[in-house]
Amino acid sequence: MNPMIALFQTPNNNYFFDANKDEMISISYESYQYLNDIQKGNDISKAEVPGELSELMEKGYLKSESVVKEIRHVYTDYLKIFLERKVPKITLQVTQDCNLRCKYCIYSEEHSQGQRSHSTKTMSWESAKRAIDFLREHSVDSPNVNVGLYGGEPLLEFDLVKKIVEYSKECFEGKELTFNMTTNGTLLTDEMILYLEKQEVTLMISLDGPKEINDRNRVFADGSGSFDKVAEGISRIKEIAPNYAGRLHISMVIDPENDFDCINEICLSGSEIQNLFISPNMVEQEYGDRNLQFSSDYIWKMEYQSFLAMLSNYVRYPEKNVSPIANRGVLQAIDESTKCCNGAALREIDVPSGPCIPGQMRLFINVDGLFFPCERVSEKSPAMCIGSLDNGFNLENAKNVLNIGLLTKEECVKCWCFRHCSLCAKMAEDEHGQLSAEAKLSNCEESKNRAYQKMEQYLLFKEIPRYYPQQVSKNEEDLR
Repeated sequence: MNPMIALFQTPNNNYFFDANKDEMISISYESYQYLNDIQKGNDISKAEVPGELSELMEKGYLKSESVVKEIRHVYTDYLKIFLERKVPKITLQVTQDCNLRCKYCIYSEEHSQGQRSHSTKTMSWESAKRAIDFLREHSVDSPNVNVGLYGGEPLLEFDLVKKIVEYSKECFEGKELTFNMTTNGTLLTDEMILYLEKQEVTLMISLDGPKEINDRNRVFADGSGSFDKVAEGISRIKEIAPNYAGRLHISMVIDPENDFDCINEICLSGSEIQNLFISPNMVEQEYGDRNLQFSSDYIWKMEYQSFLAMLSNYVRYPEKNVSPIANRGVLQAIDESTKCCNGAALREIDVPSGPCIPGQMRLFINVDGLFFPCERVSEKSPAMCIGSLDNGFNLENAKNVLNIGLLTKEECVKCWCFRHCSLCAKMAEDEHGQLSAEAKLSNCEESKNRAYQKMEQYLLFKEIPRYYPQQVSKNEEDLR
């Protein structure tokens, strides 16, 4: 007996997660110790199987073998139809050029081992027009369509952006059409601001914290910091388009080598981005040679702020005093916990979670008219290229991306993390731009750790109202 499970202990209870059932089961300490001995390889030949475990085994729990017999994504046979008729979104790389040279940028010469380098390539109007036509032809079953504007820095090609927006509105009359743009915010003019507001373009501006933090990494080609220009642009939006300013999104790349309180300072009273929607992300390192280093100040201050955010969620601490970054992380964890361990039992034909439906969830089209599952994968990778404007979709590559679990079938079907794997195809790409079992397996431990942490959060949010009902039943009046 070596069941496909993961064990958990909290101050209040003991559990095992059953991979085949996708359920978290509460058990006694005796049963926990018995299963723990099995996982550690201890001799249990003379130990009696606890009664509750025997009963659970009779009900189909604690199986040593996976229910899964074949790895195959349920949408594999329908992928062609999806890509022909139900593509809801394209993201256009209007240019590869950028006026910044951010030190962590995956496109920089220092970090682009597996990714393209900075270039001055720009998408031609002919290619942009063909891309919009392609979306129109392949979105007949999509009532809502979206066109994303991406770079490099897309505002370097503002005239092209305007042509794309205006032509799209001609093409998609009768459908709900939306636009979004990711920009570094340094080139915003009054003309741009008013145009983007009029066209209702959802704007994501990149800013990594207060001046001292932002300007360590987000710099111009001459090495000078970008904070002042970005803050000036945001301030101008607030002045001439206040309603639009309220809908701004801020993309914050967090470098954990910095002090968390310093990073969070940008969210505090008096800041240009106070009350704006902040989307924090950790520095990417998949295509670089840098290992993330977490400063001790970052760790304990982030954990403390997360604790305060938890208290705020249960109305035990004023939300106005909580870091918006930490609060967003807690709210996201709560949302994810509701989807965890929901009894989505494994099937005979199944696939590890992780990969999206390439081309159907989103479709990234670069300046050369090549198709990729999203803007985060390598543009140098033959395996990640799922088609082109010239030849349409490469269905074989798309199916391979969808079914990366086949690379490691033997390991996947034995893994307790099968239903909660977070590895997308990008994490299975080797140095030659090919999908590789070795590359995928090298990321498995991290994926398991993430799944384990999510399940710990699930248990935390499940236990708090159960074991501490009086402590979380307070209302807003208690904070006054």
